[in-house]
Amino acid sequence: MSTVGGTAVAEDVWRAQSIWSQAANRSRAAIARARAVTLGCAVAAGVLGVAASQLMSPLPALGRSCSFLALLAAGAVPLAARGAAPDRVREWTRLRSVSEELKSQAYVYLARVGPYRDPDTRDAELLSRTDALLTRAADLDAVVRQFTPADRPLPPVGDAAGYVTARLRGQLDHYYRPKADEMARRARRVERAGVALAALSVLLGAVAGAFAVEQAAAWIPVVAAVSASVVSHGASARYVALHLEYNTTAAELERILRWWQRLDPTTDADADRLAERTEHVVSVQNEGWMAKWTAD
Repeated sequence: MSTVGGTAVAEDVWRAQSIWSQAANRSRAAIARARAVTLGCAVAAGVLGVAASQLMSPLPALGRSCSFLALLAAGAVPLAARGAAPDRVREWTRLRSVSEELKSQAYVYLARVGPYRDPDTRDAELLSRTDALLTRAADLDAVVRQFTPADRPLPPVGDAAGYVTARLRGQLDHYYRPKADEMARRARRVERAGVALAALSVLLGAVAGAFAVEQAAAWIPVVAAVSASVVSHGASARYVALHLEYNTTAAELERILRWWQRLDPTTDADADRLAERTEHVVSVQNEGWMAKWTAD
C-alpha cells in the first residue's frame, strides 16, 4: 500500500531499488570476503613455509604437513584474488550507483519537489527517469534477476519537512556519521596491527643478533611480509580515505540542515534547493569513492 505522498509508480521504483540494493550488497560482501581470504592465504603461506623449514628435522611429519598447507595457501592466493578483480569491482560500483540513483529519485518524488512538483506530470517524469537509468544498466539484468523485492513500505515522506527527517537526517545520523566512525576504527586496527608486527620484527632481529638464534632470524622476513600485506589490505579497503570522505559528506549535510532550519518561512524554491543540494552532496560522495574503488 502507498504511504504519504506515494503512488503505484513510486512503489514500483521502490521495489526495484530494493532489488538493486540487495545485488550491490552481495557483490560488495563478495569483494570484501575475497580480499580477506587473499590476505589470510598470503599470511598463512609465509608462516607455514617457515614453520615447515624449521620443523622438518625435529618433526618430519609435521614439517611436511606445514609444507603441504603452505603450498595450498600460496596456490589459493591468486584464486581468491579473482573475487576482487577490477571487473568485479566495476560491476559492484554500477549496481550501487543504480541503487542509489533509484533511491534518490524516490525520495525527491515523494517530497513533491524539484521535477516532481507538478501533480499532472510527476508520475511520467519518474517513469522516464527510471526507465532511462535501467536501460543504461540493462547488461546487469542477469545479476539483479536473482533477487526478489524486499517487503518494505515507502519512506514516510510527503513534503519537504518529511524529506528533511527521512532523507537528510536519515543519511546524516544513520549512515554517514556511523560510517565515518566505523572507518576510523578499522583504520586504527590496521595501524595498530602494523605497529605490533613492526615491533615483533625488531624483537626477532634483536634476539637473532644478540643470541645468534637462527630460528628467530628466519621469521623476520615473514613478519615483514605479513606487515606489508596487512598495510596493503588496509590501503585497498581505503579505510582512511573513506573516513575522511564520510566525515566531509556529514559536514556538508549538516550545513544544509542548518541552512534549512534558518529559513522561516520556507518557499517552494527553498524546498527545491534543499533536495537539489542534498542529493548533489550524496551523489558526489558516492561517485567519488566508487571511482577510487574502480581505480584499483
